[in-house]
Amino acid sequence: MMDWGDRGQHMTTGGWIFMTLGMLVLIVLVVVLVMWIVSQQRRPDRSPPSPGTSAREALDHHLVSGEITPDQYDELRKKLEANAPAATPPAPPGVSS
Repeated sequence: MMDWGDRGQHMTTGGWIFMTLGMLVLIVLVVVLVMWIVSQQRRPDRSPPSPGTSAREALDHHLVSGEITPDQYDELRKKLEANAPAATPPAPPGVSS
């Protein structure tokens, strides 16, 4: 039989410490990665409204997605209504413009 003596056939105290720290770092990285993936899945859809939507619909979208507060929504809605052109009533039948 060969006698290896004390030539490193067992892990030293430093080896155990670095192995334990390495495993802890690996576990922390996995936990952080999972938390990041879950947070990305729960984030509301922040895609802009489609180009054919009205300003009011876009404002509604921003409120629903959480981009603006209800107070900001009310303020912006009032501005939209103040700047909206007055709707012209339809012409009576038989009258041409």
